[in-house]
Amino acid sequence: MVPRSPDTHLQKFVRHHYHRLKTHPNHWLRKTIGILLVIGGLFGFLPVLGYWMIPIGLALLAVDWPWARRLSRRLVSWWGRRVRESRLKVRSVAQRRTIVRNRDRRSGP
Repeated sequence: MVPRSPDTHLQKFVRHHYHRLKTHPNHWLRKTIGILLVIGGLFGFLPVLGYWMIPIGLALLAVDWPWARRLSRRLVSWWGRRVRESRLKVRSVAQRRTIVRNRDRRSGP
């Protein structure tokens, strides 16, 4: 039996409840929780609250409001570009190291 990490259980819990909120027929509940998450995310420098609340709140608001949908889409594409650029930088640094190592081996004593 493979031991379960607590992250997988937490991820399942969050996904389940997020999906329930997203598909809930009461749009006022969804809007209220979305707004509270965004406001709480703005106070991300405080201990309990965090910046992770902003994208979740925007995703909930995006179900009902087009402006939040556009903002959420921009945030996701910006984050994707940022991750892709950082991966390219890491890869290019690793490639440079390999080139330098190979050059050092060739020049030898």
